[in-house]
Amino acid sequence: MNIDEYNSKNMGKQILVLKGDEIKTLNHFASIAKAGNLKGLIVARKYVGFTDTYRLATVKDLHEELQGSDTVHIYDVLDELKKAGSLAVLRDGKLAIQIGTEVTEYEPINGIKVPDISEIIENLEYESHSEAKAVNKITDDLVWKMLKITDSSINRYCAFKNHKLVVTAYPNEQSRISIEVLELESSKVDLVTNLNVKFVDSWLKFIKNERFDLSLGTTYSAVKFSVENVTYIVMPIRMDSSWEEKLKNE
Repeated sequence: MNIDEYNSKNMGKQILVLKGDEIKTLNHFASIAKAGNLKGLIVARKYVGFTDTYRLATVKDLHEELQGSDTVHIYDVLDELKKAGSLAVLRDGKLAIQIGTEVTEYEPINGIKVPDISEIIENLEYESHSEAKAVNKITDDLVWKMLKITDSSINRYCAFKNHKLVVTAYPNEQSRISIEVLELESSKVDLVTNLNVKFVDSWLKFIKNERFDLSLGTTYSAVKFSVENVTYIVMPIRMDSSWEEKLKNE
């Protein structure tokens, strides 16, 4: 349906709307859905995004006059999202996507258990926070590229300490590779995890040279990266005390 005709017929039915750069952000993180079991776009309250249970990326609708969706839905629209100029969730649960001047409606997928991404965003508790910034041109750094492609069996550890995020890998007992990835404003951020460097790289390529907020969770060792209405959460595994002591003393 043509956008003008569609808008005239659906005035007041929209409960969530995203446009422009917000759609671009969703497409950047769509690989989360493609790699996981939940291969679709999830909507819950004011949040739209993707999760594979290890990662969660969302964009929040900032229109104060729109209530969002009280029901959690997932839509099979990953291909359509690539071409979308805007999207809207309607009161009846349908998702409307505008491509060019045409608007198409999509029904939510039924029979799939979908997590409430709004509860994850709003209910996780964090023990420390810091403003952060990526080290200049880190995604182009040769050592960083090596850490991303190194065999998965090689131990890699992320240490948030001393105003920095330092990633260290041990290919064997005689070798050590280390690189500073983030500059942290706060010295209270203190955690050693096996945070997947590929997942960190996804955020760094999105945020580029902008400053952002970093939070470390009190449970599940969640690491939250956020800026404006975009949130990206990764659930790594907290290292045992022997590894924490080893890395903190280096």
